[in-house]
Amino acid sequence: MKFSERQSRPIAPVEVAGGPVQEVVKLGEEVDLTTVPLLTHYDVNAAPYITAGIVVAVDPDTGVRNTSYNRLMMAGTRELRIFMAIGRHLWTLHNKLERQGRALPIAIVIGVHPLFSLGAQAFTPATEDEYAVIGGMMGEPLRLVKAKTVPIPVPADAEMIVEGQILPHVRRTEGPFGEFTGHAVSKDERPVIEVTAITHRKNYIFQDVHAGYTEHKLMGAVPREAALIKAVRQTVPTVKSVCMPVSGNCRFHAYISIAKRTPGQAKNAICAAFAADMLLKHVVIVDEDIDVFDEEQVLWAVSNRFQADKDLVVIANAQGSELDPSAGPGGVNAKMGLDATKPLDGFAPELRVPEDVMNKIRLEDFLPGFCK
Repeated sequence: MKFSERQSRPIAPVEVAGGPVQEVVKLGEEVDLTTVPLLTHYDVNAAPYITAGIVVAVDPDTGVRNTSYNRLMMAGTRELRIFMAIGRHLWTLHNKLERQGRALPIAIVIGVHPLFSLGAQAFTPATEDEYAVIGGMMGEPLRLVKAKTVPIPVPADAEMIVEGQILPHVRRTEGPFGEFTGHAVSKDERPVIEVTAITHRKNYIFQDVHAGYTEHKLMGAVPREAALIKAVRQTVPTVKSVCMPVSGNCRFHAYISIAKRTPGQAKNAICAAFAADMLLKHVVIVDEDIDVFDEEQVLWAVSNRFQADKDLVVIANAQGSELDPSAGPGGVNAKMGLDATKPLDGFAPELRVPEDVMNKIRLEDFLPGFCK
């Protein structure tokens, strides 16, 4: 995949003296989030949200920069409240500094190139600088300028930067919010961001993601599929393709095709997939003759090649997504894997019209008036 190829060739960013993103600078008491065109998409949303904000944070011990999309609720002229997925890099950084009683400086990047957006969602080890990954995705070094109030270099060519810090030991109500599942998540106590600066272009374009619609789901599909196929291939080298379909919110379902060589490979692939992506709930393994991007073919394989008493894997009480409306507290849920592959010792033959017969059929013999 092109995504994986570019991710494997990071390009280090370069620092520049200035850039369009700092044409207008507002500091301290000048900051007023109510002047930014934040949107409220649904009647259930508690307030306007930043939905296309890429949060940048730096590990103070290593200097490695992390980028991630997080929903951000406006709660005042200089206050945002943030949802962070349990166990992800930003959550881990905040947790580490909070234990020390320290705030986590952040920069929220709004308005970027589509390849920047994809690179910001790449699954990387905590030791890899994600600005370099974004550069690899774009095929050129990312231009960075020094932020005005936080020790983080920020993209010089973005539309807007919101600078601030996630406060330690402060929680306030965030939500409800209409999420990618098409359901609202309830309100909860979340960390608080104190905004210290806003910089932007003179005539900036405010980028927004319409939460719960297909664009919201597809944004995460490409990076997740690339990470999943790489991870599962380490256990089952004969993996052919991976699809995380829109019907599963591009997060909860995975269809994986393999060239099956041993009886237990499909179940190994199921376990590898769940280990690689904790958000996955349902994994279907099919043979290489099934197109995983054609959901009708996948479900056909389930209906014809799957028996629940021997081909089903269920894992109870596993960590899943907090945004799954059917999950328990903290996102704990059950995971299900389906082995919809044929046994290696023989299976009922599929119907095929002989090739020589197909070659003899001429449509014009039956519909002469339609084939001119």
